[in-house]
Amino acid sequence: MGQVIDFRTARVVPTPPPPAPLCRCPVCGADLWHVTGVGEVCCADCDAPCPHRLLQKDGS
Repeated sequence: MGQVIDFRTARVVPTPPPPAPLCRCPVCGADLWHVTGVGEVCCADCDAPCPHRLLQKDGS
């Protein structure tokens, strides 16, 4: 990987941290999800259930 150098100060510009990894579908590998009417998270491509669950907060 290359380095970015600020020529005015002659210092190496630090690289930003890598983005957070996406949750991918274990069946087809897609990274796009939808929420069903009953609150289950499913893959947008193959409708496989997501291995992670959503936590519902009470509004009170």
